[in-house]
Amino acid sequence: MPLLRRMTHLEKLTLALRVGRKDSFIDGVYLDNYIVSHLPHLHTFHFNIITEYVSMNQQQPKPTPDDIRRTFIERGYNVDCYIDYEFYNLGRCHVYSLPFHMECLYHISHSFPGGMFNNVRVLHLKDNYHPFEHKFFAQISRSFPLLRRLILSNGEEQKEKHEEKSSIIEFSHLVELTYYSVHIDYVEQFLSESNTRLPCLNKIHISYQNLVSVTENFTRSATRMNCEKLKYITFNQKMAMVHSKDYYLYFPLLL
Repeated sequence: MPLLRRMTHLEKLTLALRVGRKDSFIDGVYLDNYIVSHLPHLHTFHFNIITEYVSMNQQQPKPTPDDIRRTFIERGYNVDCYIDYEFYNLGRCHVYSLPFHMECLYHISHSFPGGMFNNVRVLHLKDNYHPFEHKFFAQISRSFPLLRRLILSNGEEQKEKHEEKSSIIEFSHLVELTYYSVHIDYVEQFLSESNTRLPCLNKIHISYQNLVSVTENFTRSATRMNCEKLKYITFNQKMAMVHSKDYYLYFPLLL
């Protein structure tokens, strides 16, 4: 904040901010008092703000997304937001200006309300407490039609994986898929063609054990289509390994 306040002639600002361990969420009042009021020439302001690990007062009502949204709308901002309340009375609020102009959007949780984000090319989905179900990924594919890189972090098992899928999801422009600390369900979710189509996928970062399991040791037909165009595979752990003949047949374009 002190750095921004010294930029008194700033006219345009794009702010991506992630703040932890405060005692309240960043809302429109905070943004005006601590940033906008110190920038008299500012006329274009885009932001993406996450306030997380906020200790909530158990004696007071918890703010709702409408409460936070209202503080921005009253000051002329067009925004959307969502809030997660988790264990130990901790809260997390994600608020962003609309239309969304940034190319990267980080740390979307299961509570994300959707919308249209045509500019986003890189997306990080992360949730430590709730699974991402098939219908959530369908919403993501609609909301981010030009997505090129997806980063996924979620160790929670899917609860609805055995339910009949209403449709196959397609990420038409997705080139790169990165898994960090994920349950194997999300490898199945993306690599199985009965769940998802990835016509442009050519790079993946994944656990070797998960890849072996989901592809049935590089022989499974149901995952072959989403794997056949891969040119780059990197693994979460560096290890010395000798790949089988099936491995190279399964990934014929590996460089």
